[in-house]
Formats: sequence, structure tokens, C-alpha cells
Amino acid sequence: MSNREIASLACKILSIYMIIQGINVSTNVLSFAVAMSHQITLENLLNISYPLMYIFFGVLLWLLSSKLSVVIVKKETHFNEGTRISANDIHRIAFSVLGLFFLGNSLPRLVSVIANFHITSSRGINISTAEILLGAGGDITQLIVGLWIFLSSKGLVNFLKAIRTAGLKKEEED
Repeated sequence: MSNREIASLACKILSIYMIIQGINVSTNVLSFAVAMSHQITLENLLNISYPLMYIFFGVLLWLLSSKLSVVIVKKETHFNEGTRISANDIHRIAFSVLGLFFLGNSLPRLVSVIANFHITSSRGINISTAEILLGAGGDITQLIVGLWIFLSSKGLVNFLKAIRTAGLKKEEED
């Protein structure tokens, strides 16, 4: 199995997780919507569409998994049959997929925050920028960290390797 195949498989596993999360959230939202069916509002429709974003991003991740694996594993041709997979390769792929997880986890919530802001501002309710940033701060942080981990996974692996090597040298000296 090549590095790209492992990266693609990891992306597909993550996409299945996101789809299952979307279905899980859907059951909660739908039970709430049924309980509040006498009160159909734009917020209820937005809440129903929220879990669909998880499912959408999960399906999108599944469909783009082979293209994302090319980005995750940059310097390998697809038909590299006899190559050995090193621990560094697995670490790099794992960090990249973790970054994708953070990105995929934060995007639906950020879309929901933006949509809620739009709805409340269209009703004349003033919300300050500070309130929006405080409300979405965790999701924005998760988006930035996810993007950073995804784009710099090789540097993280080298950093961890340097820390491990320094720790082993220190143990040998003691």
C-alpha cells in the first residue's frame, strides 16, 4: 500500500465519521423540529440545514480524497509499488488528516454562526463584532489550527523527531 493510498483511506475514514456526525446531529435537530412544528421559522430551517453541512462536507471529502492524498503526499508518484512506508510518512499523513478533521469540524459551525448573524441583523437586532468573535472564537481558532496542521504536517513531524532525538541523547548522557 502506498502513501497516497493510506492518505486517501484516512480521508475516507474521516469522511465516514463526518457523515455519521451529520446523521447524529440530524436526529437531534429533527426531534426538536418535530416538537416545535407549530412554530416554523427561518431559524428552524437553518437548524435543520446545519447537520446537512456535515453530511455535505463528509461526502465532499470522500469524493476529493484521492486529490487530497496528492496534496498530503506530495513527492510520490501514484504507482510506487515497492516503497516502504516510514513512521515519518504515517505521522505526516496522520497530522494532515487531523488538520482536515479540524477544518471539517469548524466549517459547518462557522457557516451556521454567519447565517445566524445575518438573520439577527436582518431583524434589526444589533450584535457587535466582539460578540460575534467571542461566539465564533473557538471555531475560528479550530479553523486556523486545522489549516496550519494540514499545511505544515511535514514540519510538525520533523519537530517531533527533533524533540524525540534530543530526549534520547539526554537519557544517554545521564
